[in-house]
Amino acid sequence: MRIGETLRKAAGLLVEIDEPSAEAEFYKTMSTGPKPAPRPAASPTPTPAPAPSTRTVEQVVRESPGPNLDEIKAPAAAAPTVIQADGSVDFSAIYRLATLPSSPFTAEQILDLLNSLPAELPLETKRATVKVTLTAMAQSLGVSTETILADASRKLAALAAYAQSYVQHVDEYVNKSEVEIAVLEQEISKRREAIAEAKLKQASIADACHTESDRLDDVLEFFSLDSPPSKYA
Repeated sequence: MRIGETLRKAAGLLVEIDEPSAEAEFYKTMSTGPKPAPRPAASPTPTPAPAPSTRTVEQVVRESPGPNLDEIKAPAAAAPTVIQADGSVDFSAIYRLATLPSSPFTAEQILDLLNSLPAELPLETKRATVKVTLTAMAQSLGVSTETILADASRKLAALAAYAQSYVQHVDEYVNKSEVEIAVLEQEISKRREAIAEAKLKQASIADACHTESDRLDDVLEFFSLDSPPSKYA
């Protein structure tokens, strides 16, 4: 699947986002804002956690700080190479060119976390484990499912934009080079024809000069002693 098709598919994926609970909002206020008044005594009836909302990945990105997926572009000038000395691609350079915002916990780190889990764990168990990890980092780092989804999808958009841009620049280079090669091939063909013509003239002149030299030699032999190999002997 092409990167652009992967991006379009990913943008339409539906995800469940947990709405922040009252307790989470309280701790968020404690960590980012002025200290609130003392909380009232707990109600004997616990407040049920709000149900998760369903949104597409594109909607999540639009609600996150940073560019929307359709706003992520590659440089307008010739795409600089991002191939490193060992032949590998420096993806971080692609993301810098797209000026993507930094993420407190990146999509790559999520992949590392997933790879560290036992392969035999069920998918729901893996999701629950990752959710617990993100919840533990939420207050200190501001990590959430939304920030992870935004980071992954924006990087995917940056890869698609860079790949498309690089293909375009390479196509332009190839087309220009093919025109130059055609001109050079015409020049080479003309040079080959000129070489062939020069060789023909060379042979013609050599024959003519040889014939004329024989005629002049006849004059010299005519006045020389009549001894071989003179034809007048």
